[in-house]
Amino acid sequence: MKARIEIIEEYNTLLREIYMEYDLRCLADEDYTYKGRNVLSPANDAEQDMVRSGLYTRLEQILTLNKADNNFMHAENELIGTTADLKYRLGTLYLYAPYVVKLQDSYYQFNGKDQFYHEPTYLDSRYNREIPVAFETLYKFWQRLMDYITAFFPELLLKTKGVTYFHTVINHINNTQPHLTSSLNFQWINNFADQTYPLINKQRKVFVHTEGFENQFFRNFLDADTTAISEMEVLDAKRQDLLPFLHQQMELCLEGYFKAMDFLNELVFEQDAMTEEFRYRLK
Repeated sequence: MKARIEIIEEYNTLLREIYMEYDLRCLADEDYTYKGRNVLSPANDAEQDMVRSGLYTRLEQILTLNKADNNFMHAENELIGTTADLKYRLGTLYLYAPYVVKLQDSYYQFNGKDQFYHEPTYLDSRYNREIPVAFETLYKFWQRLMDYITAFFPELLLKTKGVTYFHTVINHINNTQPHLTSSLNFQWINNFADQTYPLINKQRKVFVHTEGFENQFFRNFLDADTTAISEMEVLDAKRQDLLPFLHQQMELCLEGYFKAMDFLNELVFEQDAMTEEFRYRLK
């Protein structure tokens, strides 16, 4: 009988193979390099390195003034670590995906008709239960990224007393600082917030506040015509399509990280919220 550590090592070897097969990446991979850009210092020349340094200095000052943890790297490490969490979740989903039972293949003859049934295996359950966790991880990444951006708008932190949500800083910029909206990097973030983020959060809210995917899938099966293969195919497709959707969202997280950092680099030179008045108000 194999020792547990041997099984764990074999499992992790398999996961690494899946990461390679499906090109799953996080911000910590390749010595913190993504598409040729260094995650911790993505600038490519001396001038831009200075900009990046300004970004760090600004954030460190703001965190200190807000009496928060004055190590800016903690905030950035949380973002990087969340992409690693997401990579693991997707790897696990890809691991189980080939063994998920399709409803359209599960039937018997009854009174001359195909009668479809739902009889999940433990492999189905493993897959189903990972889906809500992946959505929650996506939500966590974008919330943390918005928190990071919000740190550069101390007047907003004062107004909200630190209680902010995903759209808080985006709405603040659109409503009070329209000159910043000309940034292509901000426009990317704004478009994501309007068009894509609602799809993630709508489904996440169902999983968190109403029902998990396992129960949702079974309920949809019970509501369907279990003699119609077309309805079984629709249910199967909805479940199968979630994985490529999540994979696409992971890529957007990685891209969104750089869009946010580039926008903040621009912001460092656009405005200076570190006024004496602000310092006094925080005392």
